Amino acid sequence: MLIKCQMCDKTVEISENLSDSQKKVLKFIINFMKEHKKSPSYREISQGLGYKTTSIVHHHIDGLIYKQYVTRRPYYARSLVVLKELCDG
Repeated sequence: MLIKCQMCDKTVEISENLSDSQKKVLKFIINFMKEHKKSPSYREISQGLGYKTTSIVHHHIDGLIYKQYVTRRPYYARSLVVLKELCDG
């Protein structure tokens, strides 16, 4: 899988794969941020992906944070920051 680091602007191949659900959440976050110029709330992610509760969003975001694809800015609402972006192809 190819990823693009948002900090150093390098594209690298990594062997650590994301689950399909984590990929969907990450793609939703990236697309939302491009369209709205701000991070989505957990409720917006939940509604956008058709989840009934936000708890599954918390679970997937925690996985993305653990794998260092996103992070949270402390003391901010809408605090998600994308660190690594999936590359097409």
